[in-house]
Amino acid sequence: MKIGTIKGIKIKLHFSTLLIVALVGFYAASLYYEYVSNPTIWELLLVGIVNGVLILVAILIHELAHSLMALRYGIKVSEIELYLFGGISKMEEEPKTPRSEFNISIVGPLSSFILGAAFLIFYFLPITLPAWVLVTLFYSGITNIGLGIFNLLPAFPMDGGRVLRAFLWSRRNDMLSATKTASKVGSFFGYSLMVLGLIQLLFMGFSGFWLIMMGMFLNSAAKSSYKQTVNDLALSSINIKDLLVGARKFVIPYELPLIEALKNYFMIFSQVYFPVVKEAGNIIGIIHFEDISKIPIEQRSQYIVVDIMIPISNFPTIQEDGSGKDALRKLLYMEERPQIIVVQSYNQEIIGFLDERDVFNALKLMELRAYNH
Repeated sequence: MKIGTIKGIKIKLHFSTLLIVALVGFYAASLYYEYVSNPTIWELLLVGIVNGVLILVAILIHELAHSLMALRYGIKVSEIELYLFGGISKMEEEPKTPRSEFNISIVGPLSSFILGAAFLIFYFLPITLPAWVLVTLFYSGITNIGLGIFNLLPAFPMDGGRVLRAFLWSRRNDMLSATKTASKVGSFFGYSLMVLGLIQLLFMGFSGFWLIMMGMFLNSAAKSSYKQTVNDLALSSINIKDLLVGARKFVIPYELPLIEALKNYFMIFSQVYFPVVKEAGNIIGIIHFEDISKIPIEQRSQYIVVDIMIPISNFPTIQEDGSGKDALRKLLYMEERPQIIVVQSYNQEIIGFLDERDVFNALKLMELRAYNH
């Protein structure tokens, strides 16, 4: 769910975030219950709601720190999504140097430490404040400092793991090697949390369940982040023209009846989409099988191709001298389907189309060649 935009970065809230907000609110209210004698239900609700909202704001500030630093290094950030285990800044590319990696990673925990210290400073000031405010200042201060410490664990892809990768990268001058080591450390922490959670679950009750969940998430994230880095480096070496080898050469006339398009093109060539051409072979759009399938069978005879095609101007473009990594990044950040990009020559002529299948097939081919060698 999109809740706003900051500096061109979309801010999204995953429904699972409500669980962490509820948990923080519950524990804050429990602390207030112990701190104050005979609190009213309204006071407990106030403390719970305020602290739940504050943790959400704190996580957003943490992620904004990462994102704004990334923007300083020329890395585009499409969105920030808040979810159960914190938040994630979706950067469209990896940092290009160990220094930029370090700076982008470290500012998140630093923002949490600063925010936590600010809350605690106000808590210890010699001024009279309502009990619910004092509990909120203390709890939010400790929570933010804990958030900063937790994120500094050297478990990739957490902030501390990225700091570790930056250090190894600078020492080895090899990003892939650094990522591999950092991801192994991340998996180690993930498995350790799962074991610790299992022990707690057996001897201390339900609380161990969350450690198991966090460990599983961290282990999965470490492995997938390493895989993504491997793919990014591999795709960086692939030229767009290489991806276009064997690409779709068949086009459909714009005035062709939809029934004939299905019979003579989609069924024969087993493609999910075709470029649509007008007079002189000018490409004016793309017709996709998904759009055809939305039309009831008995009504398809009423349409021609141009009626349901998607105009070519609706698709993003990429130049022929781009890389496979550039193509995949554009595809992944397309919000509307079908996810197709138009490949243009230097003189802006359309020379082909790419979708995710084309890019991933190229990756599989590279893996197969590497395995055979």
